Amino acid sequence: MKKIIALVLVINIILLGSAQVVGASEYALSPNDQLEINIIGQPDLTTKQVVTPDGTISLPVIGRIKVAGLTLSQLDEYLSSEFAKYIKKPKIIVYLTTRPIYIVQHDVRKNIWDIKEANSIEEARALAGKDYSGTIAYGETITVEVNKKPDWWEDNWYKVLTGVAVVAGVYATLNR
Repeated sequence: MKKIIALVLVINIILLGSAQVVGASEYALSPNDQLEINIIGQPDLTTKQVVTPDGTISLPVIGRIKVAGLTLSQLDEYLSSEFAKYIKKPKIIVYLTTRPIYIVQHDVRKNIWDIKEANSIEEARALAGKDYSGTIAYGETITVEVNKKPDWWEDNWYKVLTGVAVVAGVYATLNR
């Protein structure tokens, strides 16, 4: 009985693992996707590219190509056929890397905007602050406000000192 359960678990893992690979190869590329293109045995041609807003990337030897809408397997086939014109039997590996998360922090007190890049969801949560309760996903831009509560002393210290100086001046004048 234990062998049957173990066999069923192994089959499920294999099927789920292959389903994830098929899902990844069917992903259609879009602007801002980050690609790492490795040509085995050709380190000078290995490159990291970000799909531009018009859906293109620029590769050594081949030049600018439109990739938006292509799946990873279609891009792999296309690059193999294009690099085959210059390299005998090229072996190409295309990695889709995660898109960064941008955190736009607005300091209300100083009226300063700061943009920070996070490479993981955990890092983005830390930059967004403990009060941020929204969802965070790769490729998003999140705007948060920092220093929401004005500091009374920081905003009014000069008024207090001026008032004390005026009162001291009036007192000194009246008690001559």
